[in-house]
Amino acid sequence: MFPTHSTAALEALAEFLPRAGKEYAATRNFDAGPGQRKNVSMLSSWVRLRSLPEWTICREVLGQHSAQEAAKFIDEVCWRTYWKGWLESRPRVWADYQQALSKARATHAVKPQYLKLVEGASGIDCMDAWTRELLTTGYLHNHARMWFASIWIHTLGLPWSLGADFFLRHLLDGDAAANTLSWRWVAGLHTQGKSYLATNDNIRKHTNGRFVVNLDLAEEPIELAGEPVNPPATEIRALPELPQDGRIGLLLHEDDLSAADWLAEQIPITRTAAHLPETAYAKHGIAESVLNFRRAHLRARLDDTTTYCPSIDSVLTWAGEADLQHIVMAQPFVGIWDTVTPALRQALEKDGRQLSLAQHWWDRHFFPHAKRGFFPFKKAIPAALERI
Repeated sequence: MFPTHSTAALEALAEFLPRAGKEYAATRNFDAGPGQRKNVSMLSSWVRLRSLPEWTICREVLGQHSAQEAAKFIDEVCWRTYWKGWLESRPRVWADYQQALSKARATHAVKPQYLKLVEGASGIDCMDAWTRELLTTGYLHNHARMWFASIWIHTLGLPWSLGADFFLRHLLDGDAAANTLSWRWVAGLHTQGKSYLATNDNIRKHTNGRFVVNLDLAEEPIELAGEPVNPPATEIRALPELPQDGRIGLLLHEDDLSAADWLAEQIPITRTAAHLPETAYAKHGIAESVLNFRRAHLRARLDDTTTYCPSIDSVLTWAGEADLQHIVMAQPFVGIWDTVTPALRQALEKDGRQLSLAQHWWDRHFFPHAKRGFFPFKKAIPAALERI
């Protein structure tokens, strides 16, 4: 469904481009079911890894449509950047979510209602169909994700953190920012006082009658007592200059595979490796299907001079054998890498090597505008489009 060879993402983009304008804006909310989704791009799994980065998509779209015609699609592409920027300035929200998840697992993860839901055996037709699709394909239409989260939280009264964890473990495009903050938005936590309620009529209309929900859906949002309020946004510090001398290694990872291109334009690279923190993935319970998808994409970036490193120890071995003085990589986003980056830095420094991080101009441009809602953020889009 989502090939991992080197040209798969660009081929999928080229196939979708003619529909990225007015047609997308008019039909994007409809989910006709697996195999019938020509109305949406289904590019998100590649965008998540930046094997197909946001700026490439926008540039190609503008080659076939005006900015006005493609405005809705470009907005949707930029939502993922917005979520990342918002969480980068509030990393405590991810830490709070992890704490909430630990508590929710202790109280709910063994309950029959939860277990049946995540197995696709709840008896609720739409929820079971969406669960089966998620487990089978690693994908759900965005509207289905919203309906699923709303029913999970407001109708069934399950902890939002458990639902977010279920999605993160199985979505091929799952990342800490978009996934966690989307679930918080449905729950009414991202924008205080604003939540999302699924309705039977909306589900029936936008699934072309595939589902008539066989239970009474909540008409009022659930009250979530004791949830931490959003912390104030903090300034995102500028990163130090990258090294330009000595033996420099480029370390690719699954948060930004495009760094193979844009970092290579900025520094002289001696050796390249790719690292997927498999131990951290196991700690978070990420499904093997997701791990395999991301591992395959990293390996697709390799050649005879590039090494795949599944652990920090293997990164150290690669750096030692290549006699590297500096290791440079794209700065990972808030999420699973929060514990990996400090451990990697410490291990490299103990070996006498320096770790340097870098950001693409797209993130440097957008992240300062992501401190509030999407609509203030959206004002920064035209300047970015002019640059591409």
